[in-house]
Amino acid sequence: MKPLHHYKSQTGQALTSLLVIMFVGITVITASVNLLNNTMTTTGSLEEANQALIIAETGIEDSLIKLLRNPSFSGETLNVGEGTATINISAGPPTIIISSGNIGYHQRNIRVSVTFTDGIMVINSWKEI
Repeated sequence: MKPLHHYKSQTGQALTSLLVIMFVGITVITASVNLLNNTMTTTGSLEEANQALIIAETGIEDSLIKLLRNPSFSGETLNVGEGTATINISAGPPTIIISSGNIGYHQRNIRVSVTFTDGIMVINSWKEI
């Protein structure tokens, strides 16, 4: 008769495997949540930066109208939605208009150069600075 082999009991092996699988799962989930959070933060920041540019453009457009109506207009601070546009105008020729759009922690600036010829305003340049 063959002797019966007695195998040592391997208790805890299933528990160890389960713990390793849980650790890997928790690590993957945590990394995914962090990536999602960073993406949402970046997207919100980009949206605010774009809004700051729109606010600066609004300030330029408003100042062009006011400058046409009153050639001695020298600038102002204009509330636009949740932000502000700060407009500074330096006499020329050419007349230089700088509008700073601010919202939250973001600021974007636009510089426009205009000249007046026989009462007609001509925009020479329009660029973000």
